[in-house]
Amino acid sequence: MSPGTEKPLPKGMPNCLKKRRLLNEKELSPELCREYGEKFLALGWWEDALEFFRKGDDQEGLAKIKAHCLESGDAYLLGRMKDGDPDLWRRVAGKALELGKINFARRALEMAGDKEKAAALSLEPAGEPTLH
Repeated sequence: MSPGTEKPLPKGMPNCLKKRRLLNEKELSPELCREYGEKFLALGWWEDALEFFRKGDDQEGLAKIKAHCLESGDAYLLGRMKDGDPDLWRRVAGKALELGKINFARRALEMAGDKEKAAALSLEPAGEPTLH
């Protein structure tokens, strides 16, 4: 983004310094965490939402993030959730592959423990992803 083209934060959203202060507070209420998490979610700022949902131990919010990972094949965001369920990782890999997100699929397969499938994932000359 070019200097001067940044959009201002929507009203009620913390800037990066306030966000860091909030997330570092020992006693931040679960309600406030949920509120900020939902605000970030509404903006599509998944990683910021995850930080607040995790801080507030908001299982409903975390489930929304996980659902997004399944729908979008986002293995890297799921990795930040530290979920060790191999079946979940395989489902994310399948969705990522379906969407043409080869690196995401490879990462998800690695996290599922399917190292050979992850290593074999490549692009064929026609541009079609395959598992060898």
